[in-house]
Amino acid sequence: MRGIAFFLRVKDYGAMKIGVSLLGIVGMCALSGSAFAQQTPPPRVGFQMAFRTGYSVPMGEVAKDEKMSDGVSGQVPIIVDIGGKVIPELFIGGYFGLGFGGTAGQLQEECKATDQTCVAVSAQLGIEAQYHILPAGSVNPWLGYGLGFESLAVSIPVDGATETRSLGGFQFARLSGGVDFRVNRGFGVGPFVEYSLGQYSSNHFRGRDIDIPNKSGHQWLTLGVRFVLFP
Repeated sequence: MRGIAFFLRVKDYGAMKIGVSLLGIVGMCALSGSAFAQQTPPPRVGFQMAFRTGYSVPMGEVAKDEKMSDGVSGQVPIIVDIGGKVIPELFIGGYFGLGFGGTAGQLQEECKATDQTCVAVSAQLGIEAQYHILPAGSVNPWLGYGLGFESLAVSIPVDGATETRSLGGFQFARLSGGVDFRVNRGFGVGPFVEYSLGQYSSNHFRGRDIDIPNKSGHQWLTLGVRFVLFP
């Protein structure tokens, strides 16, 4: 009987040690979770703004049998997204962007032959929505969709000088995605990729507006970095 009592006391003591150890582990986990919660800002709703830049590559055609790559080189874009989060996961707003670059292909050869400096400038304006997958996380992946209008102005050598040809049309899809790394509650930064699809429908040259008869589709592929205020 004494042996059994001793065994039970030893068993109870071991169980008590295990219980105390488990309580300690739970307490440490709770403290760690609390510290992590303090380090990671909670999700926000309300105003948000972002600035994006990188490099955009043109693809597709300006019009049928007129390739983008025969007239326009890659561009450096500056894009502003401004709007707000109606819920932590959903951003709704608008975008405005400018792209700066040069000419390419056949047009570039014509510019060189006439000793002209030819440039190309693009502009985009529209609305967009973004879905944020982990709005409370320090690392937050997101996906976006937008649509709007775009234009492209290209300088063309004519009679020893340069004239501007302006194209305009509808941009029916801007598919984007990226990851925001939240530095603090007010600032985040991360990479993004964007693929836009559009079609030029108007052509302005030498004071005349001309509809493009043989329309075709074109795309811009953009890789870059995004700086976000109030992520």
